[in-house]
Amino acid sequence: MSTSNARKALMVLAHNNFRDEEYTSARQSLEESGLEVAVTSTVARNAMGSQGMNIDPDLLIDDVSPDDYDAVVFVGGTGASQYWHDIHAHTIATTLNDASKIVGATSHASVTLAVAGLLTGKKATSHVAVYEKLQVAGAKYTGSNVEVDGNIITSSGANAAKEFSQTLSQALR
Repeated sequence: MSTSNARKALMVLAHNNFRDEEYTSARQSLEESGLEVAVTSTVARNAMGSQGMNIDPDLLIDDVSPDDYDAVVFVGGTGASQYWHDIHAHTIATTLNDASKIVGATSHASVTLAVAGLLTGKKATSHVAVYEKLQVAGAKYTGSNVEVDGNIITSSGANAAKEFSQTLSQALR
């Protein structure tokens, strides 16, 4: 049951080809950390994971009020590229970052944070297929499974889903 003072987390999903295991693992960590989780996307129904998961988001990304959330996780997968240059995604990430709240991104979604300017001069990781995009945006790409720099947590992808989730849980304590 929702309470007005409950901590809340936002998960940003691509409308198509998000990584199912990155979503489920991170969501479980957020919930186990006591946060209410809301899912957003550009579609109201049937966001499709690359492994067949089907999610009906709670709200459209255009309707997100970033100040309502204590953490955000941008879920990776090849579909995450839809947010690389999305002003709403950038506003969400920047607002939470400016408030020193947890900003997480898995695999391909790390590029969204890089393009938004959040990774400039920071250690970060991503899926190896997109690491150059992080470097071009000024990030210090490490190639690690998970990287933490301040309040920003990035991961290399599905292979690091569990490690990312554990790191997320630790950061939310």
